[in-house]
Amino acid sequence: MLKDQTSAAEVQTALDTIPVLICTARPDGGAESVNKCWRDYTGLTLNEAKDHGWVSAVHPEDLEGFVEKWRTIIATGESGKAEARLRRFDGGYRGFLVRAVPHRDGSGSITRWLVRWYATNTVEDISQTGAQIRQVEDELRAILNNAPVLAWSTFPDGWTDFLNERWLSTFNISWEEALGFGWAKLIHPDDAANMLEQWQTSVLNGSSFATEARFRRFDGKYRWFLNRADPLRDKTGKVIKWYGTNFDIEELKQTETRLRRSEAYLTEAQRLSLTGSFGWIPSTGEIHWSEESFRIFQYDPSVKPTVKLALQRVHPDDRAFVREAIDEASRGETNFDLTHRLLMPDGSVKYVHVRSRAVRDADGNLEVVGAITDITATKKAEEALRENERRLHAAQAELSHIGRVATLGELTASITHEVNQPLGAIAANAAAAQRWLTRSTPDIEEARTAIERIAHEAHRAAVVISRMRELYKKADPKKVRLDINDIISDAMLLVRREAASSQVSLELELATGLPAVFGDRVQLQQVIINLSMNGIQAMANIADRPRELLIRSKQDEADQVVVAVQDLGSGIDPEIADKLFSPFLTTKPNGMGMGLSICRSIIEAHGGRVWASCNSGPGTTFNFTLEACPPLPAR
Repeated sequence: MLKDQTSAAEVQTALDTIPVLICTARPDGGAESVNKCWRDYTGLTLNEAKDHGWVSAVHPEDLEGFVEKWRTIIATGESGKAEARLRRFDGGYRGFLVRAVPHRDGSGSITRWLVRWYATNTVEDISQTGAQIRQVEDELRAILNNAPVLAWSTFPDGWTDFLNERWLSTFNISWEEALGFGWAKLIHPDDAANMLEQWQTSVLNGSSFATEARFRRFDGKYRWFLNRADPLRDKTGKVIKWYGTNFDIEELKQTETRLRRSEAYLTEAQRLSLTGSFGWIPSTGEIHWSEESFRIFQYDPSVKPTVKLALQRVHPDDRAFVREAIDEASRGETNFDLTHRLLMPDGSVKYVHVRSRAVRDADGNLEVVGAITDITATKKAEEALRENERRLHAAQAELSHIGRVATLGELTASITHEVNQPLGAIAANAAAAQRWLTRSTPDIEEARTAIERIAHEAHRAAVVISRMRELYKKADPKKVRLDINDIISDAMLLVRREAASSQVSLELELATGLPAVFGDRVQLQQVIINLSMNGIQAMANIADRPRELLIRSKQDEADQVVVAVQDLGSGIDPEIADKLFSPFLTTKPNGMGMGLSICRSIIEAHGGRVWASCNSGPGTTFNFTLEACPPLPAR
């Protein structure tokens, strides 16, 4: 049963797992080991039974004949049998048939004897049915040795007496080694106890045997096998033989492991993504929910899912259109993709996104498969984002308004001049009209001319005041079609006096035929004023060259409208070039650092882009783009 290289401890351990009386003996016939079942039956210890101590358990009347038979078997070196009564631990005796089988090494020398003790009643059964067994065995062995399966057989008590050639070669073990329960050493240590216990239970009960266990193959690797056996019975129903097979199921086990791992990954992925899956067969009403689907609906997994059960969770206000979508899906008319609410038992509301697809099996039966995602957190985040955007928009509008007011504060002198000029002209023309009318002969024509000049100057003052009011006014942006050149011209009304007082000459190069832009007049005017004031202030300390501010408009290759404000100032400090449009960044002693940041926010809100670049000579150019409006349809 065991190879010569196997240690004594391993031999003893293997023998002790065998639930029948087993002994091993040296080539000279002295007992080498007895298993636990033998020791329990006789009451002798291992040391007491070693060498020739085990014969002390043989009945005195049988001892001489048994010893003589035993010596004959040892002398011939061939398998043999003897009969004797064996003393039980309680002093009683029972008859046994003793079978001895030699184990040989590669050279044919006997290395060990395997001795199996059969109770007398088992011997009688074997004698009565021996002819039947031999007849069956002769027929089956020829078949099994050529069959593409691992096959084996045992006596009624489970003692293995045959293993086919494929079995022996698969596990690289000789018939002598595997005989009886010698094959048990091939079982993985973690599986041995359970398998042997199940096998012994089947043998005792005469019931079919089936279990899975790992066996060590010829290559030293353990593989999973499905081990099955069924009893062969005589006409009376008595078990006369067991026949079994071992099927290699390693690939199946690996597939099952991969499947379990995949299912575990899927379950965890669904939990992380808050997405459950479902399958529904409308014709039978059968529904399958994944674990995450149960969690989303907050039903216990032991509950059988139904359409009615799902609809109970749907928010009452959404139930009608969800019911309609389910009805359409049940007829295979459409794949649905909808978002609706669930009203949970605690009164909380969930938002879910459900997608499904109708598929048909080979027989044409309809099945609906789909996924349901809990998007409650996303919905709440969207609501929070909208609220934050609203607040940000309000803050930007307020900041823009503050920026405009601050800019107007810087333009006080220019505004005063722009208003005083038309007011002074109005007063002068009013006095002139009065003189023309109070003459002895009123000069009506001259008076009319003076009044017309009054009206012109009043309009001029009104335009300045109107532009100021627009800049002061706090109102939501109103985007309309605008002429960018008009915006630039209006801004210059407020900037030119400041430029003149700073000894800066203003130059405009405005392209004709530009397409309209879509924007808010006040905000775009604010950008132009801010960039112009920056340019004017950037040249405040320039004394070695002209102070010139050039404002250009054009259309670029991408059909965008481009506005450039170019100064001849000191340029951009490289250390702050990449932070130029950041909030609170300023190089002015009393600046807030918000002007350029506001400009960027306004232009980006208009779908454009703003940037600064150094001139080839002195100074900086600030540029911004605006999307051109499509031309109006011809009337």
